[in-house]
Amino acid sequence: MIRTMIGAVLVFFLQPAQAALILDYPKTMPEVTPMLPVSAFHDWAQANEAADLIVAAWKTEPASLGLTRLQLSRHIKHKTMPTRGARGLALTHVAMHDAYELAIQKKEEPRFAMLMASAVVLSYLYVTEEREFERIAFAVAAKITKSEPSTLSVFALRSLGLGKAVGERVIDRALHDGAQRGWNGARLQWYGQGRYFGPGSWEPTPPYFYYPPDEPFTPTWQTWILRDGSQFRPEPPPFGSTQYRKDLGEVIQVNKELTESQLKIAKFWVDGHGSITPPGRWNQIAIDEVLRSKLDERGTLALFAKLNIALADTFVAVWDAKYFYWTARPITVAEKMFGVSLQPPILTPPFPSFPSGHAAFSGAAATILTDYFPARKTQLDAMADEASMSRLLGGIHFRHDNEAGLALGRRIATFILSCANGKPALTRTAECVTEDL
Repeated sequence: MIRTMIGAVLVFFLQPAQAALILDYPKTMPEVTPMLPVSAFHDWAQANEAADLIVAAWKTEPASLGLTRLQLSRHIKHKTMPTRGARGLALTHVAMHDAYELAIQKKEEPRFAMLMASAVVLSYLYVTEEREFERIAFAVAAKITKSEPSTLSVFALRSLGLGKAVGERVIDRALHDGAQRGWNGARLQWYGQGRYFGPGSWEPTPPYFYYPPDEPFTPTWQTWILRDGSQFRPEPPPFGSTQYRKDLGEVIQVNKELTESQLKIAKFWVDGHGSITPPGRWNQIAIDEVLRSKLDERGTLALFAKLNIALADTFVAVWDAKYFYWTARPITVAEKMFGVSLQPPILTPPFPSFPSGHAAFSGAAATILTDYFPARKTQLDAMADEASMSRLLGGIHFRHDNEAGLALGRRIATFILSCANGKPALTRTAECVTEDL
C-alpha cells in the first residue's frame, strides 16, 4: 500500500443535500457586484445570439452542457493546444461546479452563479474575447428574467456576483499552477536519466520540423489529485531492444498495408491543431452520454468536474513521461534503424513519442465515464481502444506507446475514483490510500 498526499479537494458524491466544494473558499464570500461589460470590438448582437442557444438548451438539458459546448467552440476558434485545453476545461468546470453548489448553500440562483463563474474563467483563458463571455452571461440572465442586461434584479446580480467571486478564486489557482512558464528559446540539452541527445532520442520531424517541442514545462504544472506528474510514470522498452524493433516493424508494416477503414479511424481521432482537441473530444462524448442517460444537473456538474480534473492530471503525467525519456517518433527511427522512409498518413506531432497522449486521455476518460454509466462500459472501452490504436494506424506511435498510455490513463482515473472511497470529498490535507497496482 502507498500513501499519497492529495493536492486539492475533489468532489465525489451521490447527490447529497449539500455537496462539498473542490476549492477552498472563505466562510463569508466577498460581495461582488458584476459590472455590465463594455467592449470596443464586440457587440450585444453576437452575445445575444450565443445566449439564445444557451437559454434554449436550458429548457431540455443540464444547464452546464451549453457552456461546455461554448468552451469547445473556442478550442476551434483559437486553435487551443491540447495541454492548454485540458487545463482550461478543468478550471472552467471546477468553477461551474463550485459556484452552483455555493449558490444552493446561500440560496442564490445556482444557474446564474454557474454561468458567471464560467464566464469569468473563460475570459481569463481567452483574453482576446474581451469579456464577451460575461456579456453572454448578462444576456442569458436578462432573457431568463425577461429584463434588460442593464436592469437586472438585485437577486440576479447577487447570484451573478457570487459566480464572479468563485471564478476569481479559480483564476487565483490558475495564476499559481506553473502554466505561466514559457519557452526561453534555448535548445533543451537534458532529457532524463543522466543522458544527452543520442540514438533513439526525439528530433524534430518532417515535413515541418517544428521546434521547440510542444509545452516542455507541462511536467511542472500543479496537479489536482496526483502528487505530481511522475507518480505513475511508465517506462518504455529500451531503444533497440527486441520489443522496440518488433513494434517499429509493426508500424512500418501497418503503414504499408493501411486500409481505407483504418485510415478513416486514424483521421477521425486526429483532433489536432484547430479542433476541439483530444480532451474536448471526450467532453463531447460525455455530453452524448449525459443526454443518453438523462443524468441530472448536479450529477452532470460533478461528472464533468471529475472528468476534466482527471484529464488535466493525465496530461501532466503524459508530458512528464514524454520529457523524461524524450523518445523518438517512428518516422525518425524507421529511417535510421531499418532504412525505411515512413510516410505517415497524419502529421507527426512536435513532441516526444512515449507514451501516447491520445491513449492516456482516452483511458482516463472512459474509466471516469464508466463509473457514471456502467452499462456503457463495453462501448466506452471500445472507443478508448480505438482512439489508442488510431495513433499506430496513423504511423505516429508505437504499440508500446499506446499500451502504456492506456494503462496510465486508466490507472490515474482509477486512483482518483478509489480516493473517493464513498466519501463526499477529500480535503487538501487528507491522505489517500490505494494499492500500487
